[in-house]
Amino acid sequence: MAAEHNSNSNTTVDNINNINTRKNFVCGVVEGFYGRPWTPEQRKDLFVKQQKWGMNCYLYAPKDDYKHRANWRELYTVEEAEHLTALITEARQHGITFYYAISPGLDITYSSQKEVAALKRKLEQVAQMGCNAFAILFDDIDPEMSGADKEVFQSFAHAQVSVTNEVFAHLSQPRFMFCPTQYCSTRAVPSVHTSEYLNTIGQKLAPEIDIMWTGPKVISKVLTVEHIREVTEVMRRPPVIWDNLHANDYDQARLFLGPYCGRSPDLIPLLRGVVTNPNCEYGPNFIAIHTLAQWSLSSSLTSCDNNDAVSADIRLETEGEDASDECPTGLSPNTYHPRRALRMALQDWLIEFQRPVSAFGTIQQPQIPTPVPILPSVNTCMSLTSTTLATPGLPQPNINVLADAVQDTTFTPAMNPVMNSLVSENKVVVEASPEEADSASTVSQDASTNSGVEPMDCNPSPATSPPHTDDTVMMENGEGPKPDPSPEDSPPAPLEQEEAPSTTNTTTTATTTVPNKAPLSLPLEEDTEELTVDDLQLLAELFYLPYEHGRYGITIMNEFNWLKINSHLVIDQQRRADSENKPEVEEWFERAAKFNDLAKQVKRMANRLNRVKNRSLLYDVYPYVWDMCGVVGLLNSYVDWLALGKVSPMVSNYVHGNYTWFSKGWREVFMSGDQEPWIFRGGLTAELQRLIPVDASNDLFVYKAPEVPARHCYVIRPYVPADRPKLFSLILHTADDRRDGSTLYAAHPNLPGDLEVGSYLEALEDDTVKDVNVMVVEDEWGDLVAYGSIACDSVEQTTRDAAYRAKIRECYPKVTREEGMMLTPCEEMLVQLSMEPQPPPKMLVASHPARITLSCLVSVTDESVSKRLFTCLLATIRARGVFGGHCCVNVGEKCTLEQYSRHGFLEITTQSTTLYLGRSF
Repeated sequence: MAAEHNSNSNTTVDNINNINTRKNFVCGVVEGFYGRPWTPEQRKDLFVKQQKWGMNCYLYAPKDDYKHRANWRELYTVEEAEHLTALITEARQHGITFYYAISPGLDITYSSQKEVAALKRKLEQVAQMGCNAFAILFDDIDPEMSGADKEVFQSFAHAQVSVTNEVFAHLSQPRFMFCPTQYCSTRAVPSVHTSEYLNTIGQKLAPEIDIMWTGPKVISKVLTVEHIREVTEVMRRPPVIWDNLHANDYDQARLFLGPYCGRSPDLIPLLRGVVTNPNCEYGPNFIAIHTLAQWSLSSSLTSCDNNDAVSADIRLETEGEDASDECPTGLSPNTYHPRRALRMALQDWLIEFQRPVSAFGTIQQPQIPTPVPILPSVNTCMSLTSTTLATPGLPQPNINVLADAVQDTTFTPAMNPVMNSLVSENKVVVEASPEEADSASTVSQDASTNSGVEPMDCNPSPATSPPHTDDTVMMENGEGPKPDPSPEDSPPAPLEQEEAPSTTNTTTTATTTVPNKAPLSLPLEEDTEELTVDDLQLLAELFYLPYEHGRYGITIMNEFNWLKINSHLVIDQQRRADSENKPEVEEWFERAAKFNDLAKQVKRMANRLNRVKNRSLLYDVYPYVWDMCGVVGLLNSYVDWLALGKVSPMVSNYVHGNYTWFSKGWREVFMSGDQEPWIFRGGLTAELQRLIPVDASNDLFVYKAPEVPARHCYVIRPYVPADRPKLFSLILHTADDRRDGSTLYAAHPNLPGDLEVGSYLEALEDDTVKDVNVMVVEDEWGDLVAYGSIACDSVEQTTRDAAYRAKIRECYPKVTREEGMMLTPCEEMLVQLSMEPQPPPKMLVASHPARITLSCLVSVTDESVSKRLFTCLLATIRARGVFGGHCCVNVGEKCTLEQYSRHGFLEITTQSTTLYLGRSF
């Protein structure tokens, strides 16, 4: 009994100490990313949420808000001061300590009293606005001092300490934070314990000043007790963790919606605090901030080992579809577990989606780089551009070489356009000329990828983000007349500006009209249902964490890879023409059906998401969801083609080969956390893209998301015989350089289709022909809006064309060309029918053997539709080892020529009136 009494007494003392520690524990958000800052209204909304969730700190440090960093000496104007004062006041009213941070390190002369006076004057101005907490940040700067500073200071650390201590004393020792230049273990030279810089900071910096630290890396997968104790010993104080776990400014093709994890609550008594530097997009940060708040309020005395919980999560995710989706049970209410925290956050986030909040302007376009493999380079940020790693004849990545090559290097960041988030409640003013804006919106994806960036070490400008310099409101309009939706399919009524609810929590004030037809309409009864927590669970697991893909993502990759490498089962079955499928073939088709269900789940989630009332939040996540839907749909289209069994038995590694995630070492390196996550650019979307065997054609993954949520969805699939009337109708409407040919060929409406694809369709019906494929694009109403045809051997296809023309000539009148006679377009085509098809030049066939045709209705303005169609076609012929193809354009067909040029085709030669374009893939 005595022992039990002593044990309970010790527990009580520990609880008291824990409570006392938490009273001084800093927990909140640092707006410290590169790129477009948040708006004042979004920050005010953040303060409301932080108060509700028990958080107590906000650090104002937007890297590209120009008076924070680039123009740190400039005082705020009256208008800017009013907005900043309002923010500080709002934070105080919600019990949030507002830290004003400044980053003078880019160009400050530490030994100049004039410079120090300018720094003091700037912070004095903010102090007069009611701010009583400050921070000086020296991250991401050149560690070399100027000649003048070297004459005064013993070292770089002494210079920073001198200025910081002087400013701290001048401001009467308020709450104060300091971010060192060596802010993580990988930047400590030569190590944390032996770093002269860190030891000087720890010894000389005023003990009342908190020091910020990101962990072992810039983006740390795990923070351990041992690591924090080591840092505390060197810095002579517990650190404040600047946590970049959810930061995405280094790769804005990625979004992080996973829970706060990899940090045991046992760390809380050892830290001064934690502030999360999350995604650039404000709305999607709900999960990152919500789960951090849960973590900070959990009890380390009753918690499970969080590292074990993280490992359990990883095990569940890698086990694929059989992993249970249930939250852990039997845990104490005060115990933190990432998956339970995620589920709780999603339940609260669902309510956020149903708030009627309107959206200002167009969708912000994230910078979406093309897939990049793991390849060693001198600078880890300067990644090479490629796609598939399993290319025969090319060296595979050496993970050991990669680990040796990955070293942190500092480079001078490029400056963004001037951005000011303190002159309007609901928008960020970007001071850029129209020419600069146009240039920024057309920057190639390869360029954005090759200038890879780090979250605290660069200045990425989203290449396709249009600057918002006006007060216009983008309306979500349709793309053409279609049948009216039934009453039960109708979305919520449009929000009128004067009737929109007034609330301090809204993030925008302008109004967006909701489409009058449900976007991304699906022939599913679930289409009429509202967004659910399960939908958000799917969304979060498609965009999970820097070192982890969610279980849905893992399942999609695993299932597609299995279907691809086992496609020979279907090929063999079709070759034998057995009446009954073998069990392994049945399994293949069952898993193909399951993969189709996975694709439908993603599509259904996007459909429901697209109809939510919170349009501002939708605009934040839409580009990511749109791209993911397109990629998953592309994979599903490829599986549909594999199901036909039309691949030659001599199928190559391009169908069976393992790619990226399944390559030796890739998955282990990705999940280990040993490399910074900007090595693995593009996230799950890029991993899925790499599974499509198109290798050097990664330019086809470069497309811009719609500026407003698209109302239409499209399905790419193999041609089936029932499509023939619709396909011929489509070709008829695009027969004359993409002009409507329905009147031009009214006398013989099937003639354009017969000449264009007749021989292809006949070849598809011949089971012995394996090198021909036709794919179609179908909209949600069942209409065909685009098609593509491809023949691996253009010479053989010319022979088939000749045979088909001879077969159908008797179905059409014979027309001959006489000198001086003017022929109608239809008569010109009848003359063409009477002639033998022209074989392609031998020089062209030698380097570009495949023949390709693409056609799309002009009403389809989404360029990604034809690019994804082309990608799917290329994947089917890469299975036969074909590496190049060509298309034929009549001289003078400008629109058609431009269309092929956008898909990477270049002019090679001209023969008679035919222009030949080619491209390698």
